Amino acid sequence: MVDEKAPPAKQGLHGWRAAAAVFGCGSLAAFGVFGVLVGVASLFLNFASSEVQAEPDGPSGGPAEQIGEPRSSLGEGQMNVCEDNLNHLSTITTTRQDEGENFVDTAAGGDPQIEGAERVVRDDCHWTITPTSNSSPWDFRFSYEAVIDSVEGEESEEVASLRFEEVRSRVSNDLADVETEGDAGFGETSYSFYGTGDQGQPVYIAVVQANSAVYQIRFDAQSDALVDGVSENEFENEARKIANFLGYGFQFWIPE
Repeated sequence: MVDEKAPPAKQGLHGWRAAAAVFGCGSLAAFGVFGVLVGVASLFLNFASSEVQAEPDGPSGGPAEQIGEPRSSLGEGQMNVCEDNLNHLSTITTTRQDEGENFVDTAAGGDPQIEGAERVVRDDCHWTITPTSNSSPWDFRFSYEAVIDSVEGEESEEVASLRFEEVRSRVSNDLADVETEGDAGFGETSYSFYGTGDQGQPVYIAVVQANSAVYQIRFDAQSDALVDGVSENEFENEARKIANFLGYGFQFWIPE
C-alpha cells in the first residue's frame, strides 16, 4: 500500500496573525515617513536660521547695525547720521537736497552750544521723501544734536533731556497754525505738532529724544499735495519708520 502523504502545510500567516503583521508593517511605514518629514523640516529650519545669523553687515552705521553693543568710543567724525545712516534706510524713499555742509563734531573744536555738554555732534539735512501713501513728495528736514560727552558732574542723558524741553518749547513758533500737538509715541520721550506753515502747507514736526540725542523730523507738503492735503496720520506713518530705526541707532552709535 502506498502511504498517503499528508497535505503540505500552508505557508505564510493567516487569520489574526496576518492582520497583526499587516497592521504592524503599515504603522512602521507611517512612522518612517513621518520621521523623514520631521527630519527634512528640521534641516530646513536649521538652514534658515543659519542664513539669518550669517547675514553680512551693511555699510558702517547702516541698518545692519540696529542691534548690537554700544560703541566703546567715538572717533572724530565717526557719527554722521545724515550721510552714513539715513542714506541706507530702506524703509523710506528719499533724495538728499543739501551738500552736507552743516555737519559739526565739536571734537574738532567749536562751541557745543548746549549747557552741560562737552562734546556734541550735530547736523541739519534737507531731503525730499516719497511717502508710501501718496505719490506726491514732501520736503523732509532732519536735524539732531547728540551729547557725546558732558562736563564733569553731569549725565549726558540728563543734559539731552533739558535740551529736548528747550527744543520742544519753541517748535510751535515754526508753524503759522497748530491744529494738534502731543506725545508722538516714538520711544520713551517724544512730542509732535501738526498744522500749517507760512504758505498754508500741511506741516508735521516730531521732536524725539533717543539716548543722549535729540532730533527733529519735519515734513512739509509740497504744492502739488495741497489740493487734497496730507493727514497727520500719513505724516506720522513715515516719521515712525525713521524714529524706529534711530531709536536703535543712537543706542549703538553713542558710546556708553
